[in-house]
Amino acid sequence: MSTTPASSRPAGNGNGRLRVRKRFLFALLLLAVAVAGGYYLHTRGKVSTDDAQMDGHIHHVTPRVAGYVTEVLVADNQPVKAGQPLVRLDTVEFEVALAQERAALAALRQGVPLERDQTRFKVSGAEASRDSAAQSVLQAAQTERAAAREAESAASVLRQAELDFGRILALAKTQAVAQAELDSARTALDTAKAGADAARARLDAARKARAALAKQVAGRESDIGLAATGTVSAEIKASEVQAQEARVRQAELDLEHCTVLAPVDGYVAQRSVEPGRLVSRGQALLAVVPLDPAALWVTANYKETQLTRVRPGQRVTFDVDAYPGVEFTGRVESIQAGTGAVFSLFPPENASGNFVKVVQRVPVKIVLDPDQAALKGPDAPVLRLGMSVLPTIHLD
Repeated sequence: MSTTPASSRPAGNGNGRLRVRKRFLFALLLLAVAVAGGYYLHTRGKVSTDDAQMDGHIHHVTPRVAGYVTEVLVADNQPVKAGQPLVRLDTVEFEVALAQERAALAALRQGVPLERDQTRFKVSGAEASRDSAAQSVLQAAQTERAAAREAESAASVLRQAELDFGRILALAKTQAVAQAELDSARTALDTAKAGADAARARLDAARKARAALAKQVAGRESDIGLAATGTVSAEIKASEVQAQEARVRQAELDLEHCTVLAPVDGYVAQRSVEPGRLVSRGQALLAVVPLDPAALWVTANYKETQLTRVRPGQRVTFDVDAYPGVEFTGRVESIQAGTGAVFSLFPPENASGNFVKVVQRVPVKIVLDPDQAALKGPDAPVLRLGMSVLPTIHLD
């Protein structure tokens, strides 16, 4: 048996293996190019992120008054309707307060008409007294005028008596008249003087009487003003009635607020209240979370480099980890005014230390389409707050 040296063997097998290896590498290269091209075509005009979750409103229910809890009418995760009673507080204290306020209001309401009636009576009496005094002043003025006329007449009589006495006295000096005539003229003069003095005295008395009556009229006017102050007092009491009515209304509201109602349709969560506890005003008792798709949205934290072409109104499709295979639709509603880091508890201070550039994320709010088929039907998936979402924004 003969053997052939290795150096003399043909090199066909080695070349064949090399050609197979080259073809395999070329096929891998073609596959990679095809995959890259397919991925590019699939993702062209789209931006996605896995840093997203369902969001919504959480309505924390708090009492408006303090009191002891007598009933808790709901349990965790229970569906409730807006206006449905959730918690009841002890009402005895508030019922007593309301009764007291209503009694005070009734007393004030009775006092206002009485005050007004008394004021009208006092004013009417003072006006009647003033009118009577004014009438007396008119009569006194007439008496004064009559006394003035009498004084003038008496003064005229006195002047005439003085003239007559002067003439008779002159004649008596020449003994042209008898002594009896002189005596008669002197008597007439004395009588005229007395009459003039009496007339002046009556005039002075009439003037003083009129002045005194005029002062009485002024006093009666003051009495009217004083009596009229009762009107102001009545108005003050009327204002007190309005203030008391407000206190009664507040007491009624406090009594109504002893029943804590659901603010919206939703599901009970974070219940932390039990019967017998003393709760204060504003203390969180539980939360109501609405799960209506119209009240939910997606908060997607996109990288800032992905937002170059993102605009409000663009179409969005997204998947929810809890419901694989179900595609939901929505649209971009808004983009937050700053990155998440800016609104954090401790925002970065890049100017105060070493700076390392990090791609920031900006929250984008995506609202759901209310008429999408995925949310309809009895077996429609229920979206809940905090669920992980994979949204894709279609830029075209």
